[in-house]
Amino acid sequence: MAGTVVEPLVVSRRDLDALCWVGEQYAVRSDQLGAWLGCNPRTVQRLLARLREQRFAELHRLLAGEPAWVIPTVKGLRAAGLSFGAWRPRLGSLAHVLAVTEVRLHIHSRSPDAEWVCERTLAREKQTSREHLADAVVLLDGRRLAIEVELTVKSKRRTRLIIDELTRRYDAVLYYCAPGPHRLISELAAEEDWSSLGIRDLPEHCQGMLL
Repeated sequence: MAGTVVEPLVVSRRDLDALCWVGEQYAVRSDQLGAWLGCNPRTVQRLLARLREQRFAELHRLLAGEPAWVIPTVKGLRAAGLSFGAWRPRLGSLAHVLAVTEVRLHIHSRSPDAEWVCERTLAREKQTSREHLADAVVLLDGRRLAIEVELTVKSKRRTRLIIDELTRRYDAVLYYCAPGPHRLISELAAEEDWSSLGIRDLPEHCQGMLL
């Protein structure tokens, strides 16, 4: 009808909390957001409609046949209480961003009280440019656990240096690995005294997503 005023979709506090979670991870796939919220795809789509209406987030289909990615805008990041810059997706980094979020979902399912400190926050707390940046830090039971998600095989020398550094700085280090890195790190662990190092397979759901 002519003259009808269309009311804007109202964003709730829960919507902004979800947007904050997405912003901490740089971006997430829509199915991962649904897993985090514990809701069905239709509910996720309604949430995304509200965020897009307010220009708090953009939705991009970056890979054919896969769910769309949710990418917060600067306006959305500020609304969610985050001061990070907008993330620009690169195809080479999508698998790693995806895997880190799957690991976060996995850890949360096993330890709901664990606090996740994202890589973006760690980058701001970095003491020196030479300091290795973990993919995340989990705070649990008074301990600080460095989280590393490894999809590709690095050189033995570089891997050894990274693990040496992280085991000195944190109470424990947990590596979630694809098969190749898992074998390499297991071999190194057999040669070194890294009692605080844990080596895990990638979460089962994550392995299927990265095929």
